[in-house]
Amino acid sequence: MGEDLKIMKKLFVMSFTVFFSLFLAAPTFASEKPQKLEDLSNRGEIIYQDDEITVRDLGDDPVISNIITEDPNSVIAEENAGIKPQVVGPGGRAVLTAGDYGRTIYWTVRPNTLWPYHFEGKVKLRYHSGFKRDQVVGGMGGLGLSVSGAVHMNKNNGGYASLSGTAYSLDFSKYKVLPGAGTSF
Repeated sequence: MGEDLKIMKKLFVMSFTVFFSLFLAAPTFASEKPQKLEDLSNRGEIIYQDDEITVRDLGDDPVISNIITEDPNSVIAEENAGIKPQVVGPGGRAVLTAGDYGRTIYWTVRPNTLWPYHFEGKVKLRYHSGFKRDQVVGGMGGLGLSVSGAVHMNKNNGGYASLSGTAYSLDFSKYKVLPGAGTSF
């Protein structure tokens, strides 16, 4: 009985959060739509900032997700229907690309679910100098939409960035980012 109450409470809180963020929150972006990757550099809400890095939540706008995905330098890790993947887990898409001369890492994920979901992930930055940094990223995704964000580095000496994480949908399913979503910067 107590376990069922905990599950119901989690479901209610998650549902309320998703619906509140999707229907009651004010739009994050101005009415003008971005056209290319460089237009995204100052968009979205800053969710973390320090002397080295600025992290932005770009929301679940399909236009922004398409700009990131369609960039010629994007690396896409995708599980296709009908093909047995080399990784365990349900399908989905994760895209990572470097922009602004390698100073900004843009990411977008779309799990293979029509349910609203919450994504929790990390962008792992591995610099050529040997310095390492893991930056927490995430966001809420609506019915069949992608969620996107950006990690901007104030200094860039080059390196490699990868994306990992899991999306948790309202039907209690988990969708892990497939290995291979990484790019040089």
